[in-house]
Amino acid sequence: MFADACEKAAKFTRPLIISTRQLDGKVLATCGAFIVINKEGWIMTAGHMFDSFVKFQGDQNKIKEVSDLNTSRRSDPGSPSNMIREDPTWLTNHSFWWAWDGVRLVEAYVNRQIDICIGRLEPFDPMWIKEYPVFRDPETLRSGTSVCRLGFPFAHVESEFDEASKAFRIKKGVLPLPLFPNDGIHTRNVAKGKSKEGNHDMLYVETSSPGLRGQSGGPIFDKEGKVYAMQVQTAHMPLGFQPTAEFEGKRMIENQFINVGIGVHMKTIISLLKERNIRFQQDGEDSGYRIID
Repeated sequence: MFADACEKAAKFTRPLIISTRQLDGKVLATCGAFIVINKEGWIMTAGHMFDSFVKFQGDQNKIKEVSDLNTSRRSDPGSPSNMIREDPTWLTNHSFWWAWDGVRLVEAYVNRQIDICIGRLEPFDPMWIKEYPVFRDPETLRSGTSVCRLGFPFAHVESEFDEASKAFRIKKGVLPLPLFPNDGIHTRNVAKGKSKEGNHDMLYVETSSPGLRGQSGGPIFDKEGKVYAMQVQTAHMPLGFQPTAEFEGKRMIENQFINVGIGVHMKTIISLLKERNIRFQQDGEDSGYRIID
């Protein structure tokens, strides 16, 4: 059912690799997805993909503060002799890789409450994307609709840090990342009121299948490949069943859950794009599409 739709969505879904280096020298890498919206290089992804960058900024301030305090203690005979210890997990370096080398995100807007980021890639060549997304009319989103999700889970992402250039490199063999789809149905809409910033409706699509790590920021789309929502979260719904199981001779109660996906509703996405005058394609009332300026 989704073979053609996945082929279409794969053309505008790209990987976002985040690399970080800790004070103890440990290098970590995680992966998400982003959707290229138009020929001007505008993209959207999940807002929580920037949490590590916020941590990095905070850690930089902590590192400087501790260094200044320790320097002061060394130079002042009246100060306590013991030095303040640094946290080995503080981040010293951070990097986003936006699917192409040398590309950065500019004019970025991150709304962590809604869990969305909108920004523009620079430099950007429109020929990089063979087909741009068509957003489904938000008024046509109905419970029971078959949908599919696309992203980059189950990928073994590794980076290394080059001391000489002070830059990250994605290790050989990591790229290209394999896309992974999983399908389900639109179960319910989830309304969380208005956002504090911009007073936008915080509206979400719930799906019967969970979003997987590596799919955050990727598209949820219908069988025609029209973008239905953007994956941001997985919720764990208790079923109320509590069967018992035996483990190492002990009787244990196991709570049962169903994992469901949560994606930012197209109504909220379109509201944010219009507010920023970002062009996008929306499914028209007839067989064609209309360009929204």
